[in-house]
Amino acid sequence: MSHRLLCFGLLLGAAAPAAQALVEHKVEKKFAVPVAGAVLAVDTFTGAVTVTECDGNTIEITVTEQCDEPDEKAAAAKFADLDLAFNQDAAGHVAVTASYRQKVSFTWKKWPPVVLVFDIKVPLHCDANLTTGNGDITIGKLRGKLLTTNDSGKIFVGETDGTVTARSRTGEIGLTACTGMIEVTTLTGNISIGRALGGARLASDGGDIEVQQAGGDFRVNGNGSQVKVRFAYPLVQAANVMTSGGSIVAIFDQRSAAMVSASCAVLEKVVSRGLKSAGLPDGETRSRLTAKLNDGGPVVTLSASGGSVLLRGEPPGPEVDVVKAAPAKVDVAK
Repeated sequence: MSHRLLCFGLLLGAAAPAAQALVEHKVEKKFAVPVAGAVLAVDTFTGAVTVTECDGNTIEITVTEQCDEPDEKAAAAKFADLDLAFNQDAAGHVAVTASYRQKVSFTWKKWPPVVLVFDIKVPLHCDANLTTGNGDITIGKLRGKLLTTNDSGKIFVGETDGTVTARSRTGEIGLTACTGMIEVTTLTGNISIGRALGGARLASDGGDIEVQQAGGDFRVNGNGSQVKVRFAYPLVQAANVMTSGGSIVAIFDQRSAAMVSASCAVLEKVVSRGLKSAGLPDGETRSRLTAKLNDGGPVVTLSASGGSVLLRGEPPGPEVDVVKAAPAKVDVAK
């Protein structure tokens, strides 16, 4: 860049108007909760929600209210239309709600006028029901029933001993590990799961789906989704993986005992790599394939109506403690 152009750019930067100031309020609440059976509910029209574990038997809530205005006087009218409420019922359950009285209309004005950020600490044993219109949801290591819902924004859950239900229209959903049933649904967002040893119901319209260790009663329903699943050893329950408009990569420990039924699109192929079993020659390609892995076992059904299927064997890894009891069936397509 020439010296003249550099000076001109600096002059333009100097002439640019200063960024609007951010007026910020903090609201803090603390609730004593039962030693067992702590429950948190958050329902907000917007805002990121972060929930992390802490010692003790309290739920500590910090809500940051933010408004793009130069000063308190200019922001007062916008803050006035915000309804933020905290409640604790007779059972000790804590609820936080946030709504905005101004209706959204076709206007040049920024929506929402007030942005919220929730930072919440809860006991390790706590159920959480978190709903936000637009914003990320992040949950740490909890032992409870977790339900998360948003329109847009990422959802992330760390290691949990409990169950997880996560739903998002356009956001990505990630989960490190769960010992209970996992139910995840997105319209366009990707789904990434670490360990799903208690079973899972995963569904996406257009987002990719990847699971690093799948166990229990495991089902995937993808529409235009690329799916990659590594099955935990040993396999103890049936699995069903389906996708249309995408392909499937299914990875097995070479010691796995199962019956595999794989099918794909007419012009695509089912390919086997590193799995030497009856009816499954290495490198075999065909549009439909049924094979017995080792001594046989649970049925693993793989169907890619618009793509290919790759069956891949890997050297033995660590054995994991998968859940053997079949959980109740849940239809995530609804």
